Amino acid sequence: MSAREFIQIADKIKELTLKGKGFALVFIADYKGHSARHEGAAMLVADDGSFVGTVGGGALEKFAIEKALEFIKRGRGGIIEIPATSEIGSACGGAVTLYIKVVPPSEILVIFGAGHVGSSLSKLASQLGFRVLIVDDRKEFATKERFPEASEVIVAKPDEAILKIPKGDNVYVAIMYYSADAELQILRELLKFDFKYIGVVASPVKTLKYLNELFKDYPEDKLKNIRAPMGLDIGGGEEPIDIALSIMAEIQAVRYNTTGRPLNKVPEFLEQLKKKAQFS
Repeated sequence: MSAREFIQIADKIKELTLKGKGFALVFIADYKGHSARHEGAAMLVADDGSFVGTVGGGALEKFAIEKALEFIKRGRGGIIEIPATSEIGSACGGAVTLYIKVVPPSEILVIFGAGHVGSSLSKLASQLGFRVLIVDDRKEFATKERFPEASEVIVAKPDEAILKIPKGDNVYVAIMYYSADAELQILRELLKFDFKYIGVVASPVKTLKYLNELFKDYPEDKLKNIRAPMGLDIGGGEEPIDIALSIMAEIQAVRYNTTGRPLNKVPEFLEQLKKKAQFS
């Protein structure tokens, strides 16, 4: 792989990662016989079938792209050995071994609100591997200086920002805006799209108010996707970091499809020991 190809692939990796898109890297791991490209040649295949780099062109490249797309859908990579006697091998001039590495879509947390809780949540999410996007129309709050760990800080009105943010089942949204009217507007617009998680920092009274308005326009199944008040009941104080930790705990539970229940096994094991002692 030439320096130019390396730079092209690196630039594409950065572009797709910032967009939260998945992709596959295809390498020639080994070859025997004649081949247009040799060991170390590589290409990147995006989930839409576009690619940069090359593993040799022709039948081999077409085959590599098809397999890369299959692996992207499966969510894991693998090794493919193409014998010289196969249709692909004979077409490319010898036996080739391809190594395909799948890079899944990055998980994204969009935080509407650049206040103190948003700042704490951004730091926690970033440490847990999320790509964080901050949205706020207050220029003095939504700055890269206040959110150095964020991938992007969007200074725009909520309706404008929603058009810019990514959508899909790898995107989580946390709403903690300074205006209740804006929060309702954000919810109304977000429900038009699919997200992995939509949560609002809201009191029960405010939650009921929002649902009363949204119930007029959206079916119950859609409204059930909202989590408000968001977060898990883990106690603690009312400092921004306490609230952010509660929110992040719930997001992690959704992320890994778990209940958020305690892992403590001591009571269960003690009962087993007591029963064992009774019959010994």
